[in-house]
Amino acid sequence: MKTVLSVALVLSFCAPVLAQLSKDAAIGKAEAILKNLQQGKTADVVKEFDARMAQEVPEAKLQPAWAGMVAKFGAFKDIAERREGLMEGRQAVELILAFEKETIVLRSVFDKDGKVSGLVFRPLASAVLPPNK
Repeated sequence: MKTVLSVALVLSFCAPVLAQLSKDAAIGKAEAILKNLQQGKTADVVKEFDARMAQEVPEAKLQPAWAGMVAKFGAFKDIAERREGLMEGRQAVELILAFEKETIVLRSVFDKDGKVSGLVFRPLASAVLPPNK
């Protein structure tokens, strides 16, 4: 399995929190993050981070992420699937991204206030949310 660039995954292991965003709103927010990464609008992505993520992943660290994905996996084709659910007590969205050479997961994790508390690219085999039925 190919190693995939990790942007960051910062999760606090506190008591579980209930999802604060509707399923559609969470998926929409994850898609907006993807779109901003594609367009190089990393400042807009960082604005959505919770305090811990903002500290762990400053904009300068995030800027090369998308270009690195395209360089490694070829042109981005499409979002093959959208998954939403709870992961370790937090609301998460996994966008299954089809590139020319590989299909990967972009996982966005949200805190109780809807702020991004985790963001990571992983191999498809690392998806944890069940496929939509």
